[in-house]
Amino acid sequence: MADIIVIGGINIDIEGCPRKTLVPSDSNPGDIAISYGGVGRNIVENAARLGADVGMISLTGDDFLGNNARDHLAGLGVDVSGIVHVNGCNTGMYLSILNHENDMAVAICNMDILERVTPAFLEDKLNQLTKSEIVGVDCNLDFATLDYITNSLHVPLFLDPVSASKAERVKPIIGRFHTIKPNRIEAELLSDIKIVDDASLRQVGSWFCRQGVKRVFISLGEDGVYYRDESGEGIVGTSPVKLASATGAGDAFSAAILVGHIKDFSAEDTAKLGVACASLALEVKSAVNPRICWDEAIRRMK
Repeated sequence: MADIIVIGGINIDIEGCPRKTLVPSDSNPGDIAISYGGVGRNIVENAARLGADVGMISLTGDDFLGNNARDHLAGLGVDVSGIVHVNGCNTGMYLSILNHENDMAVAICNMDILERVTPAFLEDKLNQLTKSEIVGVDCNLDFATLDYITNSLHVPLFLDPVSASKAERVKPIIGRFHTIKPNRIEAELLSDIKIVDDASLRQVGSWFCRQGVKRVFISLGEDGVYYRDESGEGIVGTSPVKLASATGAGDAFSAAILVGHIKDFSAEDTAKLGVACASLALEVKSAVNPRICWDEAIRRMK
């Protein structure tokens, strides 16, 4: 069984960008890119590239893109036995059309398949999950499923809130998670404490620990990351990078947290590993930097 198991979504991201001004209701010559995405899938790929023994529980539809996404993870050494093929459904897809300035003009998202990750779907996978060292989930799952997972599993659980609107659904059960990684806005929403300075930041960290969370990592954007556990707290800063895209940086950080847990890293060293992995993600336009690896992450930590 895998040391790390992530329960989450697999997306196919399709992006179109016109070469000239976008003309509505017409065919626009441009560039089209297709890539694998989804918070859970991105975390899994990053963890696998860091050398972790990782598995994924998810769903794909009866389309070749979903099969390719599954095969891609398998090729990285991921245990894909928990990725179930569903007939009559599309793999999760996100279609975006940009304008000539690379800003989104319109997008269509179909994530209906993730609604099938229910307590009933997970019931026969509990044995597999229980044998892992840590299980990662994100707030793309609905509350009933997250409630079931946190009630049924007695292994450390990691939560990536994904967004402020989705984070709100775990507010009643936040203390059931061993480790969490909200950003500043998500942390404020969950704690009902406004972060205005270092003192209020520490207050938020203390609040999470009082709820039962063992490790807290709060992303502060360019200001780095705040970490806290029973051993102490602090802030790890960032170094300048050549920014290509911010997409996927948080997913790389989440993967680092999971790997840091497996390797018994301190909270501080885990935060440093997370910042290093996020910096690698920032340097490419794709959601996952294919250059991310353990040796490079450790080099950047130092």
